[in-house]
Amino acid sequence: MEFAIDTDTWFIFTILFISALALFILGYVVIPYLTRTKHLNRTKLRNKRKHDNYKRLDKKYSDRKITNLEEDNQKLQIDLINDLQQMLQSNLKTSNLLPFFSNFEKLYPNFGQSLRKIIPDITANELKLCAFLRLNLSSKEISLLLNITSESVNKARYRLRKKMELNSKEDLFIFLSSI
Repeated sequence: MEFAIDTDTWFIFTILFISALALFILGYVVIPYLTRTKHLNRTKLRNKRKHDNYKRLDKKYSDRKITNLEEDNQKLQIDLINDLQQMLQSNLKTSNLLPFFSNFEKLYPNFGQSLRKIIPDITANELKLCAFLRLNLSSKEISLLLNITSESVNKARYRLRKKMELNSKEDLFIFLSSI
């Protein structure tokens, strides 16, 4: 028995073999590559969503923190105003100003340090005067709180302006408010 394959049959078997090989390559190389890229795109989308959610939650947290700080700041301002009104009504001496100054430090935490940087040789009384001026109190109110005359308050303001090297056109309240 002689088995003879003509060239046409040989060509058809070769084409079928190459087609089968191409399908095999397609099945084991191209399809997994396409599924991996599809999975990678889904993972990227999921990570982007997580990142967006994280940003949204972080913004919400920071907004909530800011509103809490603003509420605390308003409460401290109200406490500070109440302390001032009580002191003005009862004519308290300076030794009882500690709660007021502790609330003032909570409300304006870097005020004293900033003043010390500007004026290194500032005294405690000048710091008190600056705190009262920062709250825009009148000379009469400051004199009642510190148990001195209003002329003494005006002289102390003048000395303070001189120490800060402010000219007569610059407003002391605006300068202290910017600190």
